[in-house]
Amino acid sequence: MTLRGFLWRYYAYVFLFDFILAYAFYTALFELEGLSITEIGVLLALWSAAAIILEMPSGALSDHFDRRWLLMAAPLFKALTFLLWILAAGNFWLYTLGFMFWSLAQALQSGSREALLYERMAHDGREAEFDKALGRDNAAEELGIGCGTLLGGFVAWLSFDWGLWLSVPPLLMASALALGLEDVRRSTRSEQPTETVSGYFSHFVDAANEFRHHANLRFVATYIAVGLVVFQLLEEFDQLYYLAISLPIWAWGVAGAAVEFLFAGASLFAHRLDGRPWLAWLLPLVGGVLLVLASVGASPWFVLLLCAAYVVMAPINVLAEARFQRVMEGRSRATTTSALVMAENVSGIVLTLAFSLLAERVGILPAYGWAGLVMAPLALWVIYGQRRGLRATD
Repeated sequence: MTLRGFLWRYYAYVFLFDFILAYAFYTALFELEGLSITEIGVLLALWSAAAIILEMPSGALSDHFDRRWLLMAAPLFKALTFLLWILAAGNFWLYTLGFMFWSLAQALQSGSREALLYERMAHDGREAEFDKALGRDNAAEELGIGCGTLLGGFVAWLSFDWGLWLSVPPLLMASALALGLEDVRRSTRSEQPTETVSGYFSHFVDAANEFRHHANLRFVATYIAVGLVVFQLLEEFDQLYYLAISLPIWAWGVAGAAVEFLFAGASLFAHRLDGRPWLAWLLPLVGGVLLVLASVGASPWFVLLLCAAYVVMAPINVLAEARFQRVMEGRSRATTTSALVMAENVSGIVLTLAFSLLAERVGILPAYGWAGLVMAPLALWVIYGQRRGLRATD
């Protein structure tokens, strides 16, 4: 298959994996089915905890076996999530089991996906264009989320069950597409002795050695997992922000979808900003200022400032992730990437709990402002690192 054909299939897979109508309403579904807010919080915590546990073992599986088999299995496990939720009817444990399958699906495809894309680009001598390909990857994902959320809101207005059922077919299509995503390691590898079981565990050692020996890898990983993750965790609280500024409920889905679409557009053009390492501190600083401004007023119009803060961060997410892949040198690419995702999940849990306690103490709007102020020390840290020869982006 030509690189062009591979990329089209790959982007379609990414889009379909997140073209999920249930994204628009699943938290509300839990509450309407009788779960308390505490039970919903426990569900989300278990979801994150499962993702942490499964992330690196799945990455090592990807490095050990053909990546496309994991990419084929991931959508099928995710489809089981929504089938179980259809049957749950308020049963906490069925919702929990559904989240476990979702965590497994996410873990199976997270490290495998970027590794497969980078290796195919490198195989064709196009690794210099990886940030462009990764920007399109992020855009496809955001478009999938945005389209699913927008359509899901209208379908949920008619029936939550239909929203769950219609979340399954895109995942079945994604699984079928994955069969055509060739793992170039398999096609180019000459005859080798059959790998033993110990070979699987060697990927964990490889990943640990990558981080131990490469200060640049540690720097960009910390930048992503501790700095950029702040904007990701804030999105979980946006509905509370909407309530605080009296944004009409009908506009919630519109605001969420608008952010996804604009984020996708910004990701597409991120590669044009390559070669400007100063953006690694400037864009988070701008995003932080926008968060502070979004926190000072109670008018619905302030949601535009919040949306702008998220969109500003789109290019730097792409550029930082591209740098992470380029800095890696070892053979266990998916395991090393999974270590980064695991770090993001751990950091996300800690920062989410901290933000929750802060919001409870000072209010949701001031809490967004304090989150914006955190970007100032992040920017200073990046500047200090750059003076020592470390870079978060190329």
